[in-house]
Amino acid sequence: METQNQNLDIVWVDTDAALAKWCEHWATLPFVAVDTEFVRRTTFYPVTGLIQISEGDQAVLIDPQTITDWSPLRDLLINENVMKVFHACSEDLDVFDDLLGVLPTPFYDTQIGEAFANGEWSLSYVKLVKAYLDIEVAKDETRSDWTLRPLTDAQKRYAALDVIYLAHVYPMQVARLEEKGMLDWVLEDCESLKWQYQQNNDAEQNWDGIKASWRLSPKSLTLLRLLFLWRDERARADNIPRGQVLKDRTLWALAKFMPDNARDIGKAEDISPKQVRLYSQVIIEKVALVNELSQDEYQHPLPAPLPSNAGDLSKAIRAYLKEQAQELSIAPEVVLKRKLLDPLLRHIYEGSPMDWSNPAFNGWRQDKVVKPLLEKFAN
Repeated sequence: METQNQNLDIVWVDTDAALAKWCEHWATLPFVAVDTEFVRRTTFYPVTGLIQISEGDQAVLIDPQTITDWSPLRDLLINENVMKVFHACSEDLDVFDDLLGVLPTPFYDTQIGEAFANGEWSLSYVKLVKAYLDIEVAKDETRSDWTLRPLTDAQKRYAALDVIYLAHVYPMQVARLEEKGMLDWVLEDCESLKWQYQQNNDAEQNWDGIKASWRLSPKSLTLLRLLFLWRDERARADNIPRGQVLKDRTLWALAKFMPDNARDIGKAEDISPKQVRLYSQVIIEKVALVNELSQDEYQHPLPAPLPSNAGDLSKAIRAYLKEQAQELSIAPEVVLKRKLLDPLLRHIYEGSPMDWSNPAFNGWRQDKVVKPLLEKFAN
């Protein structure tokens, strides 16, 4: 079924045939603007309420509650000839990863683009539209429950305008970036964002990011890793937030004290009687497993924070990066994010080896930022 909204050119799509027809049309275009509406209060995975796509004239609202064959949209999202345009897309990546099992390729994020185009960091969609189109966007439907049906006309209008305006902003922003010779930089950073998203969703890659984990012994770190990986599996299986299984600080306390009975597990920080009932047996099993390991099977110790006298070096590097941002006329935050600065700082201060696997270290940053920074401070 397709129905038209009389005030705007809005099309409601809730059948596989209609979706396939639209995807065939979009596949002939150079770009489409995309947005999603979802609910994620008590679940691990987002509950998708709506998908919006526009080329700038028509807004197509896709109802995920009635579509059964997603293959045409999946094909569109990975169609190399069609740019998928988003604004602040990290949560949209989550939606498509869960719903379709793919991440949009290629894709463009206007929030990233604006950091290069006009030096505005983390600019909201409302301010973006105001800056480019001089239009005030009403955000009165932001907290709507998009899973309820039927959607109101106000909801449909709100959802439609999100992608219609975005489709108009995109070529204007691209023109500005082409003037500055930075369009490729933005596309590189969009790909880096996708890489970081995949890292963040791989528990094996971020278990050691729990606060103060560096304080734990190798044996406790081994337990922390096992508990972190188990928690991730459990949250996915039960479709509940990770913190609802066990909070980070609870995992840390369990790893620190390695309790081997339910009573002692109940003494851990911020654990409820219900969680003790549900999870004590598996915690006891993980503790027993670590106790059976030899020392050479433990995790390696994590590096401690740099000493306070590294602060002067850190300040000098930050000042240098700010100068680079001014010289390039881009947002200082986009020159080198903290996640990238910390390993560079440690490399310069301690001489520790660098992990260059993050694509954000390469591309435009390598020549414009990283190499000059190392030449200036690493000697």
